[in-house]
Amino acid sequence: MTRQITAAEAAEFFAHPSQRRGVDELALPEEGVVYWADGPVCGVFRDFCWPRVLDVHCGVKPEGWGKTVPHARAILEAVWHFYAPDLIVAQSLERNRAVLAMNRRLGFEVIGTMPTPERVVIQSWRL
Repeated sequence: MTRQITAAEAAEFFAHPSQRRGVDELALPEEGVVYWADGPVCGVFRDFCWPRVLDVHCGVKPEGWGKTVPHARAILEAVWHFYAPDLIVAQSLERNRAVLAMNRRLGFEVIGTMPTPERVVIQSWRL
């Protein structure tokens, strides 16, 4: 069941060190973000730097690894219907091939890169 959850409830999705990458799961932000969960997957959404565009990041419990697509898809669709954005974007390090591949399976398309010291790939999704 896809539902909006609190930052405290979202913490368990970011408990594994691979899901944090420099973020303290006990201090997930409560302001300026919303958390949506389905099964072992949690999507964190915030306004992007352009109106009606949402930025998404994903946390997955270890038991959901390799089985994220149906849950992540349900979250994307629920958020799309609830907020009616023009676009949802994801930003991932180019070396994070697993996330880029998952996003492709979800229907994200590469729309650009940022030439930062660690190249960042920007992908977009719409229903």
